[in-house]
Amino acid sequence: MLRTVVRGSRRIALALTIASTATFGGVASATDGLPPELVASLYTDTDEGAAGEEIAQCSCGSASCGGCENGYEVSYSNDCAYDQTCSMPEQSHGLLDSLKQRRSKAIACAPPWWAHRTGIFGEYLYLTAGSSDLIYALEGTDSNPDNSTPTGPAGIVDMDAESGFRTGFTLAASDCSSLNVAYTRWDGQSTDSINATGINVLNSQLLHPSLDNAGTDSLASNATHKMNFQTVDVNYRHLWKRTNTMAINWLAGLRYSNLEQTLNSEQTFSAPVGLASVDTQIDFEGFGLTGGLDLERYSCETGLFIYGKAMASLLAGDWKASYRQTDQFGGGVAANDYEDFHATPILEGEIGLGWRNKSGRVRLQSGYMMAGWYEAVSTRGYIDAVRSSEMIDIGEAITFSGLTSRLTVSF
Repeated sequence: MLRTVVRGSRRIALALTIASTATFGGVASATDGLPPELVASLYTDTDEGAAGEEIAQCSCGSASCGGCENGYEVSYSNDCAYDQTCSMPEQSHGLLDSLKQRRSKAIACAPPWWAHRTGIFGEYLYLTAGSSDLIYALEGTDSNPDNSTPTGPAGIVDMDAESGFRTGFTLAASDCSSLNVAYTRWDGQSTDSINATGINVLNSQLLHPSLDNAGTDSLASNATHKMNFQTVDVNYRHLWKRTNTMAINWLAGLRYSNLEQTLNSEQTFSAPVGLASVDTQIDFEGFGLTGGLDLERYSCETGLFIYGKAMASLLAGDWKASYRQTDQFGGGVAANDYEDFHATPILEGEIGLGWRNKSGRVRLQSGYMMAGWYEAVSTRGYIDAVRSSEMIDIGEAITFSGLTSRLTVSF
């Protein structure tokens, strides 16, 4: 609840005169012996030149009030530049005592729950990479893929959820705006091996078909696939809309991103090929614009809040890739080098639940996030393009999704 009282200097003087007269039988008895300057100041408004003063009673969820203790009052001028002062309402019987009590009871008033604050944060990420599963070998009845019948088992490198982190800091410029800097990193890896069963053989899904490996039996194969990304974000964040229990902020800034993917695979053939290996490397570095919205709905009674975030980035940068196939005892070498400079959009979303303590200095939150890198070059997409000799328009979406937990400490 918010209560506002407007008091002009004349009304204050009249009210105080009546109060002192009723108590002491006249104004002179209340001010007898006091210097004329002090007596004159008691009949003037403390805010010189102001037509009135707004007094807002702090209570749970007040949009313009912070954390004043019960029974105290806070004065303010607007949403983002209010006087952070709380004072005890007047409860004295004398004119001079009332003034002394009002001035001596002044204390600091905490910022509103939605206010931007300077602080640091650390975030734990547990993400799974999508579009990263890769079939590197299939078991069949014949070493020639054209005549082979699949028998079921397949060699697949599929990344499970892996840990990452995000850390950074916030510098508040006012209650409604701040500068946010964050660094994010995630690393994932998957290793797998397969052996042919019975009289069956393995057919590689990575070797270039032009080399003379067909008709040669393969009984064992393995592969290791690695992926990592890192981002640096610098954003300006500003309060857009708010109510007593909800706040919406917009963000705009710059982002640097790096995404790396490597694949190492070996497949054992009988003579004359021996051990055939395939190695690929994909690297992206981009820089561009980012922006979005975040929303919080807060319960002052419990300290709990629900939140949601939506971000979009448009990065321009180079996608570079290389493919190398070598055979132990001959059979030829296949190689490809690829480079393409184009824009890569990134869309991100997150929802979750959090809690903040009464002072707002400590925040804990946990949720689910998903990010999609579009027009990206994935390992499996690049290998398929090399094997088919179709290198135009090989982009696809790579996703990262999973759980996130954050601790924020404000000052």
